[in-house]
Amino acid sequence: MSGVGARRRRRTLIVLGAVAGVCAVLGAVALLPPQQNLPRSEVGQRVLPAFESKTSLIQLIMVSTEEESYHIVRNGNDWVLAEKGNYPVSPARIQDLTQALSAMTYGEAMTRDDRKFDRIGLGDPGVGGTGALLEVGDGNGNSFAKLIVGFRDGRSYVRKPDDLQAWAVEGAVIPPLQRAARWLDLDVVNVAAADIAEAGLRPAEGSAYRLVRMPDGGFGLGPPHHQRLVLAALGPKMVAEALSRLAPVDVAPAGEIGIGVPLAEYTARTKDGVAIVVRSWRAKERGWVTVSAATAEGAGVVAVQLAADINARAAPWAFGLSELDWGTFSTPLAAIAE
Repeated sequence: MSGVGARRRRRTLIVLGAVAGVCAVLGAVALLPPQQNLPRSEVGQRVLPAFESKTSLIQLIMVSTEEESYHIVRNGNDWVLAEKGNYPVSPARIQDLTQALSAMTYGEAMTRDDRKFDRIGLGDPGVGGTGALLEVGDGNGNSFAKLIVGFRDGRSYVRKPDDLQAWAVEGAVIPPLQRAARWLDLDVVNVAAADIAEAGLRPAEGSAYRLVRMPDGGFGLGPPHHQRLVLAALGPKMVAEALSRLAPVDVAPAGEIGIGVPLAEYTARTKDGVAIVVRSWRAKERGWVTVSAATAEGAGVVAVQLAADINARAAPWAFGLSELDWGTFSTPLAAIAE
């Protein structure tokens, strides 16, 4: 019996020793910082180390989000947005993007949990996530960058589509990519409110009328409606100066929108003698306007140049407006006078 008891005691001591060893290892592991807080070799390194040398070769920028996909294509020395009828893209925005992609470095390592990606704008847009899939290449199948990009609280985040590691980046802020229209230069009419001498309206409903500049700098109704009572002093001024606040949010080829008779027509005449006509349309569940300009015979050089600039930038296009802005160009007489 004593021999059996001794063997049992030896086995017990061996088991207890092994358990103690395992506990010691687990205790040491428990003292290590979480994986996401460990120093990463990528920190401070360029996200796209070879990108800067490829910028002159870029011909195509593709962006896919949950709501839309669009293609920015190089056309000679210019860039155009294919989904907007090849409307010109602002060169400054292209430069902002290429500089950001060239300069950005890995900053803080973020989550590897795909359930948390949407919080920093890195959810897969292909399955309804909040991220934007950005691809930059030469248009012949060679890719220089492919990233899911997010933007939150003034900071940019990236991850590679086939990698669960998300990163906050340093050294650059990637321009917001969610809306194609953000790439476009939609400042198509450069006319200050003080330059407008009068405005005429043919609204969608009611009588046509004219607004003329008054000696005090405001606007009043011109004949034959000048005897009518204006409901609010600022009403005529807001309508007459609508052109100076033109702020498009979308664009499309004019031939797709300006079909048939326009719903309304607004004409502003500047002090220099330029007549700028804004015609209102309804299409694609939005209000649109087309813009054209003309001068009378004998107009000065400044007026002729302004009209030419407006026509060059605006004539081929229709511009989508917010509902409030669009409605201003069709304000009925009854809304400003009784």
